[in-house]
Amino acid sequence: MKYQECAKCGKKIAEGETVCPCCLKETASDAARELWDIAKILEITAGTDANIREAAQGITSIAEKLERGK
Repeated sequence: MKYQECAKCGKKIAEGETVCPCCLKETASDAARELWDIAKILEITAGTDANIREAAQGITSIAEKLERGK
């Protein structure tokens, strides 16, 4: 099996992968936090616009999935 380095931490990983599992989990966690921040901002005006409400719900759903690791 050929190996390469993780793009974030430099650990050896299988060829064809970009980041190791630890870095992938960390990246997903960071993305989830950013999506939660965006959802909070959208929820401010969600009561007045159905499209914004749906967008906030979609972003919240994505953030929850990232936190669960799916």
